[in-house]
Amino acid sequence: MTNRSANKLSCLLICGHCKHFACWHNRHIADHFKRNSNHTLAVSLENGEIYCSVCKDFVYYSVSDKIQRKVLNTYYSCYGISSHPWRPSFDEISFIPHISGMRYSLDITYTRSIRGLLNMGNTCFLNVVVQALTHTPVLREYLLADVHRCETPAQSKNCLACEMIRVTQEIYRCNSTPFVPSNLLHSIWLHASHLAGYEQRDAHEFLITLLTLMHSHLTSPPSPIGSDNNSNSSSLSSTNETSLVSVDSGVCFGGSNTSSASSASSFAPSSVDPAHSCLIDSAASSLSLMPVTRRKRHSSVVARDNSCDCVIHQIFFGDLKSVISYDGCEHHSTIVDPFLDLSLDVIQRKSTSLNACLQAYFQPEKIEGPLLCAKCNIKRPAVKQFSLLHLPNVLCFYLKRCLHDGKFSTSISFPMDLDLAPFMPELKAKKSLWQDRYSLYAVLNHSGQSNSGHYVAYIRADRNAWYLCDDQKVIPVTQDYVLKTDAYVLLYHKNLLAVNS
Repeated sequence: MTNRSANKLSCLLICGHCKHFACWHNRHIADHFKRNSNHTLAVSLENGEIYCSVCKDFVYYSVSDKIQRKVLNTYYSCYGISSHPWRPSFDEISFIPHISGMRYSLDITYTRSIRGLLNMGNTCFLNVVVQALTHTPVLREYLLADVHRCETPAQSKNCLACEMIRVTQEIYRCNSTPFVPSNLLHSIWLHASHLAGYEQRDAHEFLITLLTLMHSHLTSPPSPIGSDNNSNSSSLSSTNETSLVSVDSGVCFGGSNTSSASSASSFAPSSVDPAHSCLIDSAASSLSLMPVTRRKRHSSVVARDNSCDCVIHQIFFGDLKSVISYDGCEHHSTIVDPFLDLSLDVIQRKSTSLNACLQAYFQPEKIEGPLLCAKCNIKRPAVKQFSLLHLPNVLCFYLKRCLHDGKFSTSISFPMDLDLAPFMPELKAKKSLWQDRYSLYAVLNHSGQSNSGHYVAYIRADRNAWYLCDDQKVIPVTQDYVLKTDAYVLLYHKNLLAVNS
């Protein structure tokens, strides 16, 4: 925090214990705290951030976020102002001094919530995933609130959940100096030996691995590294009762194929103001999702239900239904599988769209060769079709551009807002509901060939502003610019989050 230049911290603060106003410049607020030792908190009038004189830093408090959003919404409603804040364009910013008669500059390169990450040598894959996860709704609030308590404090250095908390707190610390996530990289090496070393890795594979390890360490304490029951990669093979697998991963940089399937609990939606859907109304310390009773399934349905309520399951897991229909027989078999992400085949042509990839994914598919029908005990031609049964809070799309022998250069258009109701048969007869709609908040991009190249991330931060995160460089970009990029991984969050408030 002290590394930030004075002109970036010249904002006005008000003491939380009295009506004293002081600026940060020349340590005026610090002098006030020295004169009044029982005064410890101040609020920035610029952005509502809370400064603690004991911590000597700005601190996160989810309740203050809730109050701030409530006041802003009241203000917007009274004056009929759109709750989506306006951000000046670069042309407008440069034109302001000419029409105002005042000579001042706006620091458009400074970002309060985006901190660059240093590349430690072919670690751009790690940097883009960390930027995406630390700006993921609900997960960000959970990590900043530091509500996770490692069951084995002595082993907390080996706990990926503890390490991600430390990384998130560093990223949101008021410091413009690039952060070096070396401890996180070391922890990954200890728990996932296939990712050890400074070779180039696949960002999607790393994302699945990190979420898998966090799930494992949130549900059971990590074993000491080097102990008999924990080899370098055992954390990946002992993720509670169910292995986490990611459906077919054609990976860039020749990473190994990883699969992911684990059970996810049902959600009872709680209304969240769509204008502030990237922030959660409930305090992170009481973060939980309310399970609801599932409707009775047909006897042929095979469902896996671990009733795991860890934050990873609550945010990222949905249910995918596959139905096999038999020709000449009314019987069909249904299987419900939890999913962590959707891996979409890229249609090999000059250009396509995310919607076209989804349409292809959920199209009926003829199964090669006849299948034995369990009802009539006769082998019959069969058709399989996927559909979405239950939507996660955060939906990850992996666009399979990279194969082991090359990479597709197909241009794939994707929307800022996504409606998934068409892929949920139960809702086809109903009008599309708000809770089935998603907003884009992170795009991971890979440039170069399948066995080499570079990753960057496009992140939506405060006030719906987009930033290009290229390792330590953080540059503001427009929404239109983001929508024209060659996406590799897309992350969307629900407009109506399933949170028990």
